[in-house]
Amino acid sequence: MDRLEKLTELRRIMDREKLSAYIISGTDPHNSEYLPAPWRQREWFSGFTGSFGTVVVTMDDAGLWTDSRYFIQAEQELAGSGIKLHKLRVPEAVDYPQWLLENLPQDSKVGIDGFCMPVNDVRNLKKVLSAKNISVLEPTDLLGEIWLDRPGLPQGAVTCLREKYAGETVETKLKKVREFMESKHGNYILLTALDEIAWLYNIRCNDILYNPVAISYAIVGEEKAYLFIKKNKISLEIKEILSQQGIEIHDYHHLFLFLDNIAKDAIFLADPNSCNYAIFNHLEKHCTVTEATSPIPLLKAIKNETELAGFRLACRKDAVALTKFFYWLEQHVAQNTIWELDAAAKLQEFRAQDQDYVSDSFGTISAYGQNAALPHYSATPERQSLLQPKGLYLVDSGAQYLHGTTDITRTMPLGELTEEERVDYTLVLKGMIDLSRLYFPKGSKGCHVDLAARMPLYMHLRNFGHGTGHGIGYFLNVHEGPQSIRPDLNNQELLPGMVTSNEPGLYREGHHGIRHENLIVCQPKEINEFGEFYQFETITLCYFDTKPIVVSLLDKEEIAWLNAYNERVYQETSSFLTDEEQIWLREKTKAII
Repeated sequence: MDRLEKLTELRRIMDREKLSAYIISGTDPHNSEYLPAPWRQREWFSGFTGSFGTVVVTMDDAGLWTDSRYFIQAEQELAGSGIKLHKLRVPEAVDYPQWLLENLPQDSKVGIDGFCMPVNDVRNLKKVLSAKNISVLEPTDLLGEIWLDRPGLPQGAVTCLREKYAGETVETKLKKVREFMESKHGNYILLTALDEIAWLYNIRCNDILYNPVAISYAIVGEEKAYLFIKKNKISLEIKEILSQQGIEIHDYHHLFLFLDNIAKDAIFLADPNSCNYAIFNHLEKHCTVTEATSPIPLLKAIKNETELAGFRLACRKDAVALTKFFYWLEQHVAQNTIWELDAAAKLQEFRAQDQDYVSDSFGTISAYGQNAALPHYSATPERQSLLQPKGLYLVDSGAQYLHGTTDITRTMPLGELTEEERVDYTLVLKGMIDLSRLYFPKGSKGCHVDLAARMPLYMHLRNFGHGTGHGIGYFLNVHEGPQSIRPDLNNQELLPGMVTSNEPGLYREGHHGIRHENLIVCQPKEINEFGEFYQFETITLCYFDTKPIVVSLLDKEEIAWLNAYNERVYQETSSFLTDEEQIWLREKTKAII
């Protein structure tokens, strides 16, 4: 069945159900970014493979709403689907709730799958549509009738992350959660986000590509804790370990049954930002619900010393793999035989040589030339470029190790560059260095420090559309909150122990794209009469190629930082390289004037 046939079939079902519109969300019952196979409904229906977007279908129109990371990609992938692109986060953008209000008649009915939309998203939708008395119905998953080969739930086995890696026991984590529950006068807390559950119970799995999590729900009570998961994923050994930690196992599909048997006077804490609408509704019918932001994102964002040591080790191992990869690339690119996917596979091969490597942490963005102008470009066997000994090559990649998660971007010269490429390369690097060097007062939020990375670009009338930094999980999701570094306000302040990316960029459609990315840790700097100040520790260790740099665009402090950084890379990684690689890296990390 092609995409136009899917569109026709869905409209047939909508007509039967008397729906004027149907919303296909881009997530699963756990509000995940990367999706397990059964819930890749947006991709299956539209062909769009990006990680953010919502599809809306009416009887005579269909659209995908996504942001600037995916504009070019979406235009390409939606071609021939009957689905139009609607751009978000641009001037005069109209999001899909407002679009529905403007395009549907009075008293219409809009269908959703309540399991795949967070509570707050549905509330906002209802609020907007109430102006025309448009109702939102929950007929669950209409695509099930036409998605006949839909995959089942993954069956991967759950493992326990030992304390030597986690740095904290399940018991101490549960104690912190119960203290939060007590402060909110709750008897139970419901957890639906998979990385929160994995962190709390020190469990890992491979149910979602790149994210070492298990499809599950969790409930923490005042005395016991509960894990709802397919039972065949839990071995007797793991069950015994969890039992000793006060965790009782229930089947994944028995959550509603469990809730139905909870005392009616019980007070449940639930987070409307992450909890899906269907479960929240069911919970409200059986118990008293107190809405509360989950404490776990902040708890797991502040890494303990064991986790930070693991991150540093992971970054060093990553640096060795990347250095070997870039050495290999330079030796072979002139042969004109390396495609973008070949390069990505070779990088994974180098990473996989480490015994603690588990998987990549996201799909590698291997982008040559104009392809790199798509910030989230994804090469395919049918659509990829051959690397050539000229221009720029961008590789954004990362790995999951047992002791840490990495995310790194390098933009490398493969040969002769234009002056525009060199200037852009330098300005992006200048912004990354300036954020790395920044001191800032306690209480600062991401938007307060974001300007440091953008100022060099602003001063040359350039900019980029994505955020400058996101949180990184510890052998967990490569993207996590609650902190971020971006121009718009996120009310979470930056705190010591938070690991965040530092990744300014610049993209010229049809020409080139540049991004430089390191991981940085918020650390204390000094307390004086003006207050308490923080700084960033850079933990990523891969060298920056200095050949493209327009040195006159860097000031003395930026040059000093870059020279010191490249020297540190050499000192901390060269002993793990071959003699030839060491000689090559020594040349790459030579100080610039």
